[in-house]
Amino acid sequence: MKGMKADERPWKRYGLAALLAALAFLTISDLVSDPSLWNWSKLLVLAVAAPALWYRGGRHSPAPEKIGPDAVPAEDVDAVVAESGRTVHAIKALREMHPGLGLLDAKNLVQPDH
Repeated sequence: MKGMKADERPWKRYGLAALLAALAFLTISDLVSDPSLWNWSKLLVLAVAAPALWYRGGRHSPAPEKIGPDAVPAEDVDAVVAESGRTVHAIKALREMHPGLGLLDAKNLVQPDH
């Protein structure tokens, strides 16, 4: 169980479903006993937030595999440095081209003398 990823832990999903069901029950019972604007607004917030909370976990993509600076071709480094006028933009462009490249490695590639 120690090496399990978050997507492989169904109890989190069941716990969230139980929490959302309890909140929905409480909100609807409040609305039935007192149909005030406040209770209607709580129901609206729950109706918008519940699907967002439920589907939030499925959008994360796995982290890219880490690569070292030696895996980045010199042509790519030269291209981003020539295209970008600022160091920060060059580092960002290089990391977008090679997602597994670390920030410090990208900086050292863009500014080898620093």
